[in-house]
Amino acid sequence: MNDIFIYSVKSSLVLTMLYLPYMLMLRKESFFRMNRIILLSILFFSLILPVCNFSALAIVNEPVAEATKQVYVQFDTVKVVSNSSAQTASQSQLEFFDWSMLLHGILILGMVIMALVRLLQMTRMHTMMRLGCLWSKTEEGCTIYCHAGDISPFSWMKSIVINENDYHENGHQIILHEKGHILCHHSFDILLLTLVQTLLWWNPLVYIFGNSLRDVHEYEADNYVLTAGVNTQEYQILLIRKALGTRTYAFANNFKHSLVKNRITMMMKKNTNKWAYGKTLYLILLVALALCAFASPKTEVNNAPQNVKVKQVKKTTIETVEIIPQIKGDKLYTDAEFQAMMNKQYAECKKHFGSNSLSNKMILVDKSGKYSTTYEKKNDWWVKVSKEPFSSTSYSTHYKKVNGKLVEASQKAVTPQLIKK
Repeated sequence: MNDIFIYSVKSSLVLTMLYLPYMLMLRKESFFRMNRIILLSILFFSLILPVCNFSALAIVNEPVAEATKQVYVQFDTVKVVSNSSAQTASQSQLEFFDWSMLLHGILILGMVIMALVRLLQMTRMHTMMRLGCLWSKTEEGCTIYCHAGDISPFSWMKSIVINENDYHENGHQIILHEKGHILCHHSFDILLLTLVQTLLWWNPLVYIFGNSLRDVHEYEADNYVLTAGVNTQEYQILLIRKALGTRTYAFANNFKHSLVKNRITMMMKKNTNKWAYGKTLYLILLVALALCAFASPKTEVNNAPQNVKVKQVKKTTIETVEIIPQIKGDKLYTDAEFQAMMNKQYAECKKHFGSNSLSNKMILVDKSGKYSTTYEKKNDWWVKVSKEPFSSTSYSTHYKKVNGKLVEASQKAVTPQLIKK
């Protein structure tokens, strides 16, 4: 989906870069066929250039990366411990929300809506051609539909729609104008324009571009009428009178389209000097510049294995629970309490262990010699973990101090009378 967004942005940049010079240099020139070719080329290049990538034209020739077939990755995991039990809800939502997905969704939704609107307009136009038609006839490969209502003349593909009054009063000039649209295949230009407007619906410049293309269509059709021998003044008067006509259709080539003043100005304008054609060369230069801008440097592939050391930080959130001891009997003891308990209940322990000589596990035998009780030190607390019947098979471990630490020295069987309560 990210590719669609990037393509749309690149296409818009190409359209803007190629169209603005046309507006500054060519739109007032009278070589209508050349202007139409330039505008269609701009549409074509705006669709094609974003997907072209010629590495030989890249501005930077150095490789941007090295690709390897085999990569051995060594991970160093760093554990970060957080004392907080949970992150705040707002921070989690911000980290989870993907703004790029929202932009892509809006872009695609706009494309779908634009396509549906254009499809609806085309369907309505085709339905209208035959709906309410008084008669139709075929003339020089074109089908003429005559309507009784007050509808502005237009053409689409090889069909011409005209109302009955216009047909009887100015039918010859109007039909010649619409035939000019048909012979020049202007309907296909509109389809290409519609495709670009659907992809770049968010760019306002694409709609201004559409007006320029339709203006050139009208200039070509007007030139076709005058070339056929129609009087220029009479035709200009007809344009002024029809400029106040009724509704038109967005997809069609309408007779009254464009500003009448511009159309009349183009009719009266002399042919453009041949040297003015040199200004069209700007398109070649800018297309080459766009190819260089969109080209990516060629990546050199290195097949030798590489050892890549990657430091991966693994964040783990641990809930810390404050332990509130509840001493019941002799289940939980601090070091001092445990030593005092041994001194009181196990007399022999005082002889063998000092206050700083406690290990993490102690096995004590009561004075009756029937049970041995095991204590373990966990989280700085002594806890009774088991109490089992004592037998002669039990063992007593003797420790000695080495460098200030208790080390197991020997182990022997313990008789019930060894450590008494």
